[in-house]
Amino acid sequence: MLLRRVIEHVKAQQWTAVAIDFVIVVVGVFVGLQVQEWNSARGQRAAEIGHLKSMEEDVAYSIGSLERMIELMQRQQAARVALYEFSTNPAATLAQDERDQLVATALFYLPRFSIRQVTYEALKSSGQLGAIRSAALVSRLQSLSSQVGTALELQSDETQATYLFSDPLLVSHVDMAGVFRQPSLEGGEVPIPWLKGNPQGSPTPAAMKTLPFSNAVLYRYFFTDARIASVQQILDQHRRIAELIDERQAALGIQAT
Repeated sequence: MLLRRVIEHVKAQQWTAVAIDFVIVVVGVFVGLQVQEWNSARGQRAAEIGHLKSMEEDVAYSIGSLERMIELMQRQQAARVALYEFSTNPAATLAQDERDQLVATALFYLPRFSIRQVTYEALKSSGQLGAIRSAALVSRLQSLSSQVGTALELQSDETQATYLFSDPLLVSHVDMAGVFRQPSLEGGEVPIPWLKGNPQGSPTPAAMKTLPFSNAVLYRYFFTDARIASVQQILDQHRRIAELIDERQAALGIQAT
């Protein structure tokens, strides 16, 4: 329709009409491209808002998990100090329940590193990290990977120390029934619920007053001390990532939850 009218105007040498037709075409193309660009920007904004919301949930879970992990490891360290002092002092005594709880907390349990990176990993694997339009946030997420790797290596080191030093001593010299009757480190049910009762008067194993035992306590303390520092760094990183998510949401006009 418009092309036919332009041809007619050219044949009639109605140059003003031709110019008007040309302007109409240009404006139409411009408006069409602008609308397409707006729609694309709206789609990208909606996608980024969704990614940020999911990432916010991942980070909130990870912060809670890391805070609990640090609290548990700090409780372990305090138990190890008490157990070491008991082990190295020939005159020191402990009630059976207290002794079993110290052994369970200091030497048996091994808190596991746990964070959630579902959204970040999905974006990275699909090549869509660019959907997050915050260079600072993306940079923080990427640098977190190396810190997580270090934390997992330290966890592996303590696991090996547990298998090599703690577990052999416990299996060979300590009545583990008393240990398994104690509540878990997280405060839940006892590890083996059918172990009923707690017979009193069980003597302190002689192995708990030996150098290998006190050394095992020191090894576990040493490795956990390094793990606490590593996990604290990752926790600080997550808190900063949470702040950057809030800042990006604010820039998009979204109120952070």
